Amino acid sequence: MPVRVAGVVKRYGRRTVLRGVSLDVPPGITGLVGPNGAGKSTLVKAILGLVRIVEGEVRVFGLDPHARSREVRRLVGVVPEDEAAIPGLSGVEMVAYAARLSGLPGTEALRRAHEVLDWCDAGQERYRPVETLSVGVKQKICFAAAIVHDPRLVILDEPTNGLDPIERRAMLGRLTILARDHGKTILVSTHVLPDVQSICERVILLAAGRVRLAGTIRELTHPPVPEERLEVSGPVDALVDRLVARGIPARRSVGPEGVPESVILLRLGGDPRALRAVWDEAAGLGVGVRALEPARRPLEEVFLEALAAAGDGEVVAHAAP
Repeated sequence: MPVRVAGVVKRYGRRTVLRGVSLDVPPGITGLVGPNGAGKSTLVKAILGLVRIVEGEVRVFGLDPHARSREVRRLVGVVPEDEAAIPGLSGVEMVAYAARLSGLPGTEALRRAHEVLDWCDAGQERYRPVETLSVGVKQKICFAAAIVHDPRLVILDEPTNGLDPIERRAMLGRLTILARDHGKTILVSTHVLPDVQSICERVILLAAGRVRLAGTIRELTHPPVPEERLEVSGPVDALVDRLVARGIPARRSVGPEGVPESVILLRLGGDPRALRAVWDEAAGLGVGVRALEPARRPLEEVFLEALAAAGDGEVVAHAAP
């Protein structure tokens, strides 16, 4: 297991920030989400061995990050939320410096820096002082510096903050490639649930210093009663009425803002006759069927329920920029 956290307690003075946190981060992409003050940043610091814990243990590829910090840091790349650029250096100099710190000799460090910056699409901006760069380019530089030494684990704290939609999509795409094609373990700490849902296989909800929910997105968003999601075009309400009249449980889906969607939620129970009835009624009304797939609960809904059950009503989700 790349990361294993067991019974971790962390206090700052009299304030307990982590309360018996236990979790695993397997290979692939895991999202770490939670309200402000949930303990996410402290948990990341504990994984990196940057804070001393009161109880419990942390292992990164089987190593204690506090006792064997240098070995762990060779295996990990980090993109912090706070400004991580080094003023006075150009982008390529900063990435090459990070490569030198990891042990690469000068010429190889520079070659590797250019190679990673090309992959991050940094362009000619790499030659400018980092303090003069836009937020999006700075993020590319910091990301390149985090992965230039080819770490096995990459940890990112709010990686899409301040990025425009195109840059955001590109960043998420790079994380997917690292996990899928290069076998990296990725831990993304973020408030942006659409980002989590688009790239993560697993998710952990942390609130008030405790793990409130953990599992695969498929498991967590599976509805208590299996339903099918029918996306259509045409007279949606008329189709719903026809299906209900034929004894098929059906209702129109309502979006986050209370606006009815062109989606019908059905309970077919695997009955081929019910499915045939759906096609017949849709054809009879001139309704176009765009998609039929298993229904999933919105991740935001799942998390808000978990927070409410834990007595923490603070909203965890933020819309994507």
